[in-house]
Amino acid sequence: MSLLWLWVALGFYSLGLAHAVTTVVLRRQSWFRAALWAFALGLLFHFVSLVELGLAAGRFPVANIAEATSLFAFLITLGFLLGYWAYGVTSLSVFAFPIVFVMTLASALSHRPAPVVPPVLAANWIPIHVSFSLAGYAALLLAFLAGVMYLIQERELKRKKPRAFYYRLPPLETTDRLGSVALAIGFPFITLGLLLGAVGAAREWGPDWLTDPKVALSFLLWVIYMLLILSRVSAGWHGRKAAIFAIVGMVMALVSWSANYLSTHHTFLGH
Repeated sequence: MSLLWLWVALGFYSLGLAHAVTTVVLRRQSWFRAALWAFALGLLFHFVSLVELGLAAGRFPVANIAEATSLFAFLITLGFLLGYWAYGVTSLSVFAFPIVFVMTLASALSHRPAPVVPPVLAANWIPIHVSFSLAGYAALLLAFLAGVMYLIQERELKRKKPRAFYYRLPPLETTDRLGSVALAIGFPFITLGLLLGAVGAAREWGPDWLTDPKVALSFLLWVIYMLLILSRVSAGWHGRKAAIFAIVGMVMALVSWSANYLSTHHTFLGH
């Protein structure tokens, strides 16, 4: 049944995708509120899918890449809705809606019971470690999207005849603040997730966990995440510099995620 609810959620997310496509093609936003409500309903059914999968399997639902992708898509949706509630940035939907749809579709198409579930997934620290880490990734993604919108808006402002979609973008100050808040919220999550994972990994696998490429890249991502925060707080980086740095951070996050396929201790995510 969890797969059925995931497909229902995908159906609602598809309305968000349609909204994003028509916005780009027509260069104006139409029926956004209907798409927003559909996305909220999709979040609800997505949550039901995750809970039912976890209850049926008797574990936290991240035993393979499909389950982890589903949880990540859920957190991105939640982050987008919270961001919209706080700042009313409707144009963020043009980026967020397609990303969530594609990730949920990929999860639904590759969904299957994990044949062999590693014993480590039964550890009490795994749900918090994974949830916090993915929440940090989701926040970094929102900061990345805010950075992309900032650069687009800045470029359009320099044009003598900005295109129609320019008028649907939020002010530069709002976009910059959204990116800053996303990083501020995400950093504690990814820090706690990394620390809990380090303690748990040291207990489960001994000293060789430090040689795992996923671990090394995760620590490097944390350093970049910290630099993103410090560049705003201490160095006063805002606007274009902060937007470019957020994009660099997202590239590093993708590299870190890809390391799951090279990892010795995270190989279950490749199943």
